Amino acid sequence: MASALQDEIAELPKNVRFAFAPLVKRALGFAFGSTAALLLALVTIWHWTVDTVPDHRQHLHLIQYNFFKGYDPETFVGLLIGMFWAMWTGFVFGFVTAALRNFFVAIWIIVIRAKANLRANRDFLDHI
Repeated sequence: MASALQDEIAELPKNVRFAFAPLVKRALGFAFGSTAALLLALVTIWHWTVDTVPDHRQHLHLIQYNFFKGYDPETFVGLLIGMFWAMWTGFVFGFVTAALRNFFVAIWIIVIRAKANLRANRDFLDHI
């Protein structure tokens, strides 16, 4: 069964095979997580160096109080804790995104294949 499916996929053009290829959940999770951690670090460091208005740091404190326990936009250790939380949150988001995408693409392929089989066998009773 699996080899028949692989043979069918191998017959498709390369760009179509690439479009239907499943996403690697851990890789997308790591990509989302590292991006989230890097963005949080960049925003925090920007507030340390460039933005000297203390009122603007309140937005970072909202992240601290509402989402990332232990994140402190005023200290380096707090930044590391916040980066950990951002990495974890981004990983979960990316993992779930890849899993849902793979699931819906699989359902879509099943529906397309079922419609093609029904269309190919439409005149089955005419030959009896």
